[in-house]
Amino acid sequence: MPTVLIRIKEAYHVWHEKFVNIKRLERYTIGAKIDAEFQSLLELIFRACFAHDRFEKLSMVSNAVGTNDILKFFLQIGWEHKVLDHEDYAKLILLLDEVGRQLGGWKKSLQEKTPAQ
Repeated sequence: MPTVLIRIKEAYHVWHEKFVNIKRLERYTIGAKIDAEFQSLLELIFRACFAHDRFEKLSMVSNAVGTNDILKFFLQIGWEHKVLDHEDYAKLILLLDEVGRQLGGWKKSLQEKTPAQ
């Protein structure tokens, strides 16, 4: 299993442990948004790992990079509104930064191998 997929699964595990204990109002607003972005990112990375077409793979990895950035943005909002404590936020951001670096490297590699159209 690719390392980037392992890392995003670890990050989702950290998030999900926190998500189930969030107050109801936050769980169904910002919490639901963060959870949806996590699920979207998990799906994009999984699909990219097993896509055969290079253009499709590059498209999915590019979308995953953007989704990762959006996810970090909403986590920051959750932290600012005290939905997440400092420790959980720091753990998640570190994992997502690593995922972002891996996705960036993967994207660059795919761009080098894919002829321009």
